[in-house]
Amino acid sequence: MKITPFWANLGLSLLVPGALSATSTSSTTTTSTASSSTCTASLITTLCDYPEPADGTAVASSGKSNCWDYCNDNPPCSFVIFVAGNPYLGTGTCWLYPGENFDESKCSTSGCSNPYLSVYDKPVCSSPATATASASACAATRTPSAVAEVCGYPPPDEVCFYDCYASSGASNCLSICAEADSCSYAVFNPHNENNSQYEGGTCWVYPNGTYNADDTTTCSGDAEQYVYKNACPKPLSSSLSFKERASETGASTGTATTETGSSAAIDVAASAAVATSIKNSAAGLEIFNPAIAVAILLL
Repeated sequence: MKITPFWANLGLSLLVPGALSATSTSSTTTTSTASSSTCTASLITTLCDYPEPADGTAVASSGKSNCWDYCNDNPPCSFVIFVAGNPYLGTGTCWLYPGENFDESKCSTSGCSNPYLSVYDKPVCSSPATATASASACAATRTPSAVAEVCGYPPPDEVCFYDCYASSGASNCLSICAEADSCSYAVFNPHNENNSQYEGGTCWVYPNGTYNADDTTTCSGDAEQYVYKNACPKPLSSSLSFKERASETGASTGTATTETGSSAAIDVAASAAVATSIKNSAAGLEIFNPAIAVAILLL
């Protein structure tokens, strides 16, 4: 067996530049990831100074396009500021201002020879935000609007075990509500230094009922809870029986045309079977029909 010394391989790689081509894979991948952004944004202006965002909303960024993606993935975001860092790599910092609009009165274009703050309008993206990417979520979850800001509202159950979730913010909380099997409304509890509905906290999902303002307590300071209606209510389940559907729509009777699929055929056949059985019993007839029996068993 022939063994090539490690140092020989190292020397070969130093002498032959092509041997190092494999090491450039990571940098190439990073570049392609940044350029593969599905978002575009219009430059509003460049500045020397602007108030920094709240703690926890600024992140390191691999480039401007990455900053646009960050804005898209953390709604509501109407504008974003890219703070230039390394001019050779194009990296920097992304400042996010959830729920705010760009305020020109706070701008400063003087005090620096080269403005390093690039202000971009709300990005236009071809892919949905990660917070609302689920098929059961809808666009309304991207713009949460609280119906109440309160304190002391009780959780959906005493131990908050079944319907309480960790959440990255109000938009994510609305998505959780939309994705739940049943959700009438949700309460977001911010657990962050800024007491912001756009940062991390917990999401309480209430499967039924309505928000009751009488269950709240008086706030000693700022509001500690944000109440949201389900922005994307689900349609009635297709598994409901014909009788249940009629009851929920306030109808006492219905026709087979309001049902779809094989379940409709079973419901209609079963209803007919029951009616036939009652009629025959009333007439004192003892008739056994296998089709009726099967239909009843399928109920």
